[in-house]
Amino acid sequence: MGFKKQEIIIPGTYPLSGILTLPYKDRERHPVVIMIHGSGDIDKDGNAKQLNINVFKELSDILVENGFATLRYDKRGVGQSEGDFYETGLFDLIDDAAAAVSFAKKHPEIDKEQVILLGHSEGSILAPAVGKRIAVQGMILIAGTAEPLANTTAWQREQMKRDIESKKGFGGWLLRLLNVSGKIDKINNELLQKIRSTEEAIVTYKGKKINAKWHREHEQYDVREYLKQVSCPIIAITGTKDVQVHPEHAREICELVQGTCESYLIEDMTHILRKTKAEAHMDTILKDYRRQAKEPVEQELKDKITAWLLRHFPA
Repeated sequence: MGFKKQEIIIPGTYPLSGILTLPYKDRERHPVVIMIHGSGDIDKDGNAKQLNINVFKELSDILVENGFATLRYDKRGVGQSEGDFYETGLFDLIDDAAAAVSFAKKHPEIDKEQVILLGHSEGSILAPAVGKRIAVQGMILIAGTAEPLANTTAWQREQMKRDIESKKGFGGWLLRLLNVSGKIDKINNELLQKIRSTEEAIVTYKGKKINAKWHREHEQYDVREYLKQVSCPIIAITGTKDVQVHPEHAREICELVQGTCESYLIEDMTHILRKTKAEAHMDTILKDYRRQAKEPVEQELKDKITAWLLRHFPA
């Protein structure tokens, strides 16, 4: 199926640069999937300066082939969007995603009664709050979680410490000798103390700029309270080798929401939505990301998303 792309500007606190992709199909208005980024300086394709994973670009291509329009945008302060990424808080990100929904609903070629949010990672945490702000008809939550960010990062730190304690050979002995496990908690506590001791949007820690506003607002936000209010259909998908969120939280999301919900765990899939044969240890998986990023997004993920969409929103 052919398609046409429109470069768009989403009005809001800061104008956001985006792309609306429309399928060539014999209908006046199309259902639309709006993509919400994970954490970091992510652009409309789902790429960060540190790693290009093209998640949104690849998912957009397959969705358009199946008759769905897609809307994706550069995060505030990233790419061609205005604003300062380091001064952007969690609630600013929710505002921006809601502005994208509002823009789509007013577009003459979009069916305003068939708007679906697709969140990856942090985007899955934000989507329920966006849906409370402005009505949507479905949510696709990929590599999401059913707990506050502080709980997830604590779980990540525990994984790192377990990996250090179980690491074999001279490398493991040296890490334990240097008490790297203890330093992980020390660094985290120092950073949190600095973030909480100011109302400034940005702090500097060990020479690195930190978005303190974003961290503080995450401490006020519990996605579970928003999930409990979601009544539209949901599909939640995570990989069994995701070391950044609890894989089993895909099921917990479904236990919290009011509406119909399907959850899936994709064997061997990681947080960047590719499969790996690497052991499910945090250091091993993270080191494997650059290799994984050269591969296409996992086909099983694409198939599950498109099948769910076509059942709920026949295009």
